Amino acid sequence: ALRGPRPAPRPRAAVALGSVDRMDLRGRPLQTSCAGDGSKLLYRPMLQLLFDRLQDRLPGLRDRPMDPTHVLARCENPVCEMESWCFESDRFRKIRVTYLDAGPKAQVLNSLWYPRAEYDAPLLGFDLLAFGPQRRMGVVDLQPLPHNRDAHRAMVAPLAEVREAYPLFCGKKSERIYDDDLFFSPQMLFGRFEDTAAIDETLFPAFKSYLDFYMSLVEGVDARPAEADVARVLESQRHYDQYNSERDPAIGLFRSYFGEAFAESYVYGFLFESADPALGKHGEKKGKGGAKAQAPAAGAGEDKASA
Repeated sequence: ALRGPRPAPRPRAAVALGSVDRMDLRGRPLQTSCAGDGSKLLYRPMLQLLFDRLQDRLPGLRDRPMDPTHVLARCENPVCEMESWCFESDRFRKIRVTYLDAGPKAQVLNSLWYPRAEYDAPLLGFDLLAFGPQRRMGVVDLQPLPHNRDAHRAMVAPLAEVREAYPLFCGKKSERIYDDDLFFSPQMLFGRFEDTAAIDETLFPAFKSYLDFYMSLVEGVDARPAEADVARVLESQRHYDQYNSERDPAIGLFRSYFGEAFAESYVYGFLFESADPALGKHGEKKGKGGAKAQAPAAGAGEDKASA
């Protein structure tokens, strides 16, 4: 049986290091899996590229405060280690990064980028997943927000040519988990693969192209500091958090390795901080005894207008 959370962090001095100080992976143990079987960290090249781009291209890059219990989580049976980083910069209010390593059983690289509210731009989100040798998947998307969905989709339209160059990642997302396209663009990279050669030959260059395009896109967005504009962006970002806190399939993975209490804290205290854990799907407010009362869905008016 899977055991619950074990607060067995790395040595105290290392935990005290901020996200920026933990970005240099060269020379660190984060080379092979914590499983101790010699297996590689499949998505480490993307993680290193991500950190290199953060340091090279984001003025004002600095730590964003994190709950110390979210920095490093460990499980002994089965062996699993999950490290997280969180940053902000002059143009981004939050950039979070997570690498989960359970050896050949599971490896996940996940990141989400929120521009500051005065910069009205899509979010960047990606999930690179591996569950055993036959269940590997990559998802990368510049995700539109409902208050300005058409404009955001137009911003990422130039990626169509890049996407077409990588037919392996021209698939479609699962309708079982995400039953609408509210926060997805037509240029989303989505693909499943078994051969690890696809990581270096296809996934890495596609990932790099999308990352570089996105950073250039946000660099070119003009600030709109008017209070009403900022409020609309923040509300859309909050709506995004609520939507994904209720649907993200990784939440079950956190529960299985680290227990219910950690998963709840991590989802609402790190992954989707703006989400309200008291709300159920479709904005239903949880009441006494598990009953739910209807509450207005965040951004419902914008949804209808952009549908």
